[in-house]
Amino acid sequence: MPSALPWQREILKDRNKEETKKETHMTIFDGVRRAAVLLTVIIAVAVIWNEKPLFDLVYDIDGPGRPPVLAASCDDNVHGAYVIPRKTDDGRPYRLILCFLAGKSTEGVMLVEYRTAEGHLRMNTPHSAEVYQYMQRTADRFAQTPDELLAATTGVHEQRRSRLIAGATITLAALLFSWLCIGMIGPMIKNRVRQRDSL
Repeated sequence: MPSALPWQREILKDRNKEETKKETHMTIFDGVRRAAVLLTVIIAVAVIWNEKPLFDLVYDIDGPGRPPVLAASCDDNVHGAYVIPRKTDDGRPYRLILCFLAGKSTEGVMLVEYRTAEGHLRMNTPHSAEVYQYMQRTADRFAQTPDELLAATTGVHEQRRSRLIAGATITLAALLFSWLCIGMIGPMIKNRVRQRDSL
């Protein structure tokens, strides 16, 4: 087979340069695209993995000696609230919020009934030192029933599962958005490269 003439070799060399340049641009673009997708996945997984949802069980306490009652929420601007951190049997954190209900006095001031260390009944504002000490003493001896412990464990697991599902949904949405953006930007970059190479 006869060897290529000098002018043919030059044409082949130019073609090879163009092909190499196009391949380099495509390789860079593919690399950036893959890195963006990988980064999105890593960030989403890190956020989901480190997510520590807090599950709360709120108890209303309507005065000393009265049994605590499970409630929906506690308005700590009105009542006295004390938070007790707890953990389930498998080490997941949750909180107990003791809501010491306040009542309005004849002067229109919200007061919490409490028992002193000596056993005397008194009333004071929810954020006073005396009420806080009473809340602390009550919290120190506060015990949950087996049903309440089970409710806490179930609630923590359900909340974590719902957060994981929400996190997975957000991750998929972010990946879809990245894919659409790359799908729109990719052809634009390719056209720019072609235009520049054709000059």
